[in-house]
Amino acid sequence: AHIFALKRSGAILVGKTTLPELGSGDPPPTRNPYDLSRSPGGSSSGSAALVGAGMLPVATGSQGRGSIIRPASFCGNWALKPTFGALHSGGLIWRSPSYSVMGVHSASVDDCWAVARCIADIVGGDPGHPGIYGVDHLGPGKKPARIALLETAGWKEADEEYKIKIIKFGEKLYANGVELFSRNDSPEIEKLEKALALFPSYRPVIAAWEVRYPALMAREVGANFITNKLLARFGEGEKITLEEYRNALNSLEDLRAKFEATAKSVDGYLTLSAPSLPPFGMGTGDSIFGDPSSALGAPAWNLPLLEDRGLPMGLQLIGQQHCDFRLGQYAKWMQTISD
Repeated sequence: AHIFALKRSGAILVGKTTLPELGSGDPPPTRNPYDLSRSPGGSSSGSAALVGAGMLPVATGSQGRGSIIRPASFCGNWALKPTFGALHSGGLIWRSPSYSVMGVHSASVDDCWAVARCIADIVGGDPGHPGIYGVDHLGPGKKPARIALLETAGWKEADEEYKIKIIKFGEKLYANGVELFSRNDSPEIEKLEKALALFPSYRPVIAAWEVRYPALMAREVGANFITNKLLARFGEGEKITLEEYRNALNSLEDLRAKFEATAKSVDGYLTLSAPSLPPFGMGTGDSIFGDPSSALGAPAWNLPLLEDRGLPMGLQLIGQQHCDFRLGQYAKWMQTISD
């Protein structure tokens, strides 16, 4: 659907980019443009690398866990992982259809938003979803009043250097008049953090159950074209029961309720986009910081505003559902204070 929309809008399509097998298997032979010994991340590997290298101004990608946000962080791109269902996902086979989305990588925050809006204007959102909200152009940046600094389940995995850098960026926000708080300052945020910490324990159940049909269908059609690694993963999905899936959905509903309970007191939620530098070799990296926005069906922007050891380091700005546009304005304002 997004390719149709881009063609209809007059965009010049250069071609398809690489990604891991079926979005989650063996990585492609794509390199990080900032360090050819490292990975560009995934699954939007080729899209992220091309934009990061300055070869394209915009590319599309998809996210089930961290497949837009993480490679954008590794390659220094602006990127929007939109509200679930806000951009039409027709033509794409999802690993986790209840929370996977398509989104946009770009060299600028304005272009990123303009392309997302263009797609929405032509094909809308998924059936039953209202599509992405907001006007065609972000306009001037807007300063948020209150930002919550989230640790999420990824905090314990994150490099100490990354933790220090995001805390210092938070101090810069505070110095510019933004109220910053965390789990230590708010009982509602503490409840949210505890619920987010539980998500990794049941996320695999949701993913394995929801991939059963497309995975088994693909296996029946051509198992000889699929690596043994993925075939083994498909086999694990067959062991999941409907009751286990229902229990996981109940836990997810509780997480989303705790997130919504913080809505009135928070403009946005700031966390890391990845726990560390991109890995050496071809591994796509840890998705753990992509999990929160995916689980919550929430919009998230990667803000390429920091660096570490000469490589890009992304910040992730998350918001309540359908706040994609407002978050983009906040992100644009944060760019003005990052220098």
